[in-house]
Amino acid sequence: MKKVLVSFSANSVASREFLTGVFSYVNADHAWNLQLGPEPYSLTPEYLASTVRDGLDGIITGMNRVTDGYKALIKIDLPIALNNFPPELPPRRPNIAVLHNDETAIGRAAAKMLRSKGQFRSYGFVPNPERSYWSVFRERGFRLELARWRQIPHTFRHGKMELGEWLKSLPKPIAVFAAFDLLAARVIEACKGKRLCVPEQVAVVGVDNDEVICNAIRPTLSSVRPDHVELARRAAAELDKMMHGKRTSPPRPIFIPPLGVIERDSTRAVPPAGFLIREGLAYINENAVKGIGVKDVARHLRISESLARLRFRTIHGRSIKDMILDARLAEIKRQLEKTSDTLVQIAAKTGFSSACRLSHFFKTRCGIAPQTWRITHI
Repeated sequence: MKKVLVSFSANSVASREFLTGVFSYVNADHAWNLQLGPEPYSLTPEYLASTVRDGLDGIITGMNRVTDGYKALIKIDLPIALNNFPPELPPRRPNIAVLHNDETAIGRAAAKMLRSKGQFRSYGFVPNPERSYWSVFRERGFRLELARWRQIPHTFRHGKMELGEWLKSLPKPIAVFAAFDLLAARVIEACKGKRLCVPEQVAVVGVDNDEVICNAIRPTLSSVRPDHVELARRAAAELDKMMHGKRTSPPRPIFIPPLGVIERDSTRAVPPAGFLIREGLAYINENAVKGIGVKDVARHLRISESLARLRFRTIHGRSIKDMILDARLAEIKRQLEKTSDTLVQIAAKTGFSSACRLSHFFKTRCGIAPQTWRITHI
């Protein structure tokens, strides 16, 4: 069995998925004896020297900055797989394989998805405050994809301006891509502080698909999902080849594309008014007899009650409540004309508590009693 040191943090969704990828490779009938070490930035030259002396065949880890532990690591003459190391820093040694998430492709995926939601007046990018290499490359991909549509995104400058003020200053509607999910959640909270509606005025997408964050924030957060599991599985496969002498490390870094975008409420764009009305009327006609109200219609359309009222008034010149009552009345008339049911039975089918209430409603709307209407329409 090959003894392998595995060093990943377990305090982020990315790190946990890396570990999942390593375990899935080993469990697929590969003879590894795993030694779970400290998280990457806690690796010290002393720890590495001691571990190597105790017997070790390979190491799999990932860092995005140079530390004393990293300097000691790249001097070790053992097969090593490094996940997500900055492209400008990886060592060029035959015993070290370097693999990355394709950060540029992540940025492109975010831009493509946002472009698919319709026309925005502006686009924005919120980078990692530390300007990490992966944040830089995500922004690069975002810009490259938008350039195809002759769009130039605005970049938020941390420390130069308050996030909410920056969002408020940009032409609406705006599509915002944040470098990671927690940062995207902060964008949504900043929108709330400035009374900006998400997604009607500001569409927001993050990265990592951290479900704890994405599903806890309101509205729920759309997110690009990197393939951390495949990245780690591929890193383990490359390490295994090197440990068995089947090959030296790949000559260049290996890039793993993202799985796609998991869409949630933060990017579900408000449809055009005509489409909204058609959807709303279909819902009303199907559910009017179930006692629905304006709130139910707005919830079905995923817009605010005030916007729903405005759209119906603009297109039809009538309120949603009136449309619901019209639909109930139409069903009552259908029941009166097409069936021989009593008023008690029809009342139960159309959401009234009694035949008396149904009769009062019908006479108020039509000017005659339902029994009289039935006689003239049979």
